[in-house]
Amino acid sequence: MKRYIITGVAMFMGLLSFGQKTVDFKLNPEIGKPLNIDMIVKTDIDGPQSIIMDMNMKMTMTPTKNENEQFTIESVTNGIKVDVDAGMMTMTYNSAEEPKDEMSKMLAEQFSKIIGQTITIVLTPKGKPVQVLLPDGLAEGIDKTAFSNISTPLPEEPVSPGSTWQSTAEMENNPFISKTETTSTFREETTDGFVIDVTGKLLDKTANEIGTLAGSYTLDKQTLFTKSSQIKTSIEAQGAKIVSDVTMNVQ
Repeated sequence: MKRYIITGVAMFMGLLSFGQKTVDFKLNPEIGKPLNIDMIVKTDIDGPQSIIMDMNMKMTMTPTKNENEQFTIESVTNGIKVDVDAGMMTMTYNSAEEPKDEMSKMLAEQFSKIIGQTITIVLTPKGKPVQVLLPDGLAEGIDKTAFSNISTPLPEEPVSPGSTWQSTAEMENNPFISKTETTSTFREETTDGFVIDVTGKLLDKTANEIGTLAGSYTLDKQTLFTKSSQIKTSIEAQGAKIVSDVTMNVQ
C-alpha cells in the first residue's frame, strides 16, 4: 500500500511539472507598428505641505529598428493633463488647452516642453535599457529611467510559473531614488498574456532603503511587450511620505 501511495504521488508531481511549460521571455515587438499608451499617475504627498496630484499622459511608442540584437523604440508624448490639489490652492494643466491662469501657466512651463518631442529608447531582447536619447533642452533634470520602464526586466533563462529573478537599475536625475532592486515572479499565463509580479526596494545615494514598490505587468504573448501594468511606490524622504500609483494600458 505504501509503495502505491508513493508511486501515485510521484506520478502526480511529474504531471504537475510537465503541465507547467517553460517560457523564454524575449521582446519581439512588431517593427513599424505604433503602440498607443495611456498612463495614469496618482500621487499623494503627506508632509508639511500635503499635495494630491493626478496626471494622465497619452503617448505613442513605435518600434523602429531591430538591429544587433537591440530594439530601437521612439516615444512621443501626445498629451498631458495634470490636476494638483494643495489644500488652499488648486492647479490644472491640459496640453490641449491654452493656460487660463497663472497657476496653469506655471504647470505648463514644466510639462509643455515634452509634448511632441521624440525620445529614443534602445532595449535588449530581455528588456534591459541600453540607451535613452533625449532631445536638446530636455535632458536637464529629467530622469531617463522613467522612459526606459516601458518593459519589465525579463529573466535570462527560460522560466515556468512560480519562477523568480532579480534585477537592479540605476536612476538618473531622480531627487530621491538612486537605485532600485527588484524581484520578479512569473505568476501565470492567462488568455490575456503572461502575468509578472514585481516587488522591490528603493535606495538613496547612500544605499539606504527609503521606499518600496509592488505591482504587476501583463505581457503580450506574441511580442512580450507590456499590455498593462499597475505599480505602486512608497517613499519617505525629507519629512514627507510620497505614495504613487502608476497604471499603464497599451493598445
